[in-house]
Amino acid sequence: MFVMTLVSVVSAGAYDVLKLRDGADCAALGTGPAVRDELITLAEGDVAPSYVPVRAAECLVEGFAADPVVVARAKAWVVEGRWAGLGILVAEEEARFSTEDAVAIARAAVAGSDPRVRERVVRRFLKSERGDVRSVVDESAGGR
Repeated sequence: MFVMTLVSVVSAGAYDVLKLRDGADCAALGTGPAVRDELITLAEGDVAPSYVPVRAAECLVEGFAADPVVVARAKAWVVEGRWAGLGILVAEEEARFSTEDAVAIARAAVAGSDPRVRERVVRRFLKSERGDVRSVVDESAGGR
C-alpha cells in the first residue's frame, strides 16, 4: 500500500504530528531542508488520513514561504489539477509569501491550463490585500 511506503520514507515524527485531529503544530516540526522536503513529500503524497497533505502544505507555507523550493512547489500547486486543494490553500495564504513571490505565484495561476483550478485559485487571489497580486489576476484573467 502506497501510504505505508510513503510513511516509511518520511520520519514518523512529521506524519504523527500532522495526523493529529486537533491540528498540526508546525513549529514542533523544526526547520531546514530535511523537514521541508519531508513536508513536500507528505503534501504531494497519497497519504491517509486525507487531511495530512493539506496540513503539510500549511506547515510549508507557514514556515518555509521564503524558500525557493517551496515557492516553486506553490507555483505548481496553483496550476495542476491534482493539487487543486493545495493551490487554493496557497492562494488563501498568499500574504505569507513575499510580494514578489506572491505575484509570481499569481501569474502561474493565471497561466494555468486547467480552467477549473484557475478559476478557483484566481477567485482567492482577487481577495488579496496586495494590489500587486490583485492586478495580476485582474489584468490577466479579466477580473474573474
